[in-house]
Amino acid sequence: MRSFALPLALVLVPALLPAQAPPAGPAVRQEAIDIFSGTAGRCLALAKAIPEDKYSWRPMEGVRSFGEVFAHMAGSTLLFMSYAGMKTPPGPAHDLAAVYMKRGFEMPEIFAVEAAIKDKAKTLAIMEDSFKQARDWVAAMKDSDMDKPVEFFGRTISTRRLLIGMGDHLSEHLGQAIAYSRVNHIVPPWSQKSN
Repeated sequence: MRSFALPLALVLVPALLPAQAPPAGPAVRQEAIDIFSGTAGRCLALAKAIPEDKYSWRPMEGVRSFGEVFAHMAGSTLLFMSYAGMKTPPGPAHDLAAVYMKRGFEMPEIFAVEAAIKDKAKTLAIMEDSFKQARDWVAAMKDSDMDKPVEFFGRTISTRRLLIGMGDHLSEHLGQAIAYSRVNHIVPPWSQKSN
């Protein structure tokens, strides 16, 4: 009679060992880019679908308007990227980035720079620029950068975690903008029925 103990052990022992995280590298970086790009694309599509006269609409005093939410999406993306090493970029997002990307900013300063952007075309240009800057920066990162530790608001996290957090934050504000849209009877472009 043959013993099945050794073959069984060869199958079961690896399954019982704790799973290891996959190594950071091109696949992880590409996943971060793909997830971010999908969310950023929906943010832009929604920003384009909102009529300009609604950009100043807010559900109540003390919260961001449509336009301020869209500006925040762009600015916070650049804030996250500043922790990954990006410097203030030239182009349409420069002025917003200059406030968001400096360390030690104050919230009234953030709110003021968001509120100063009144024009829909300018808002869209800033969003497109900041999202492109972020995608290009992540695409150019070295594989080893994904595990690099960064200090982010008093915590040490990996660059990979920073990028996940950036996508998560953008998704949160996309949800906010979707809620604003629905209250205003505006259907997000990707939810519209095709004829």
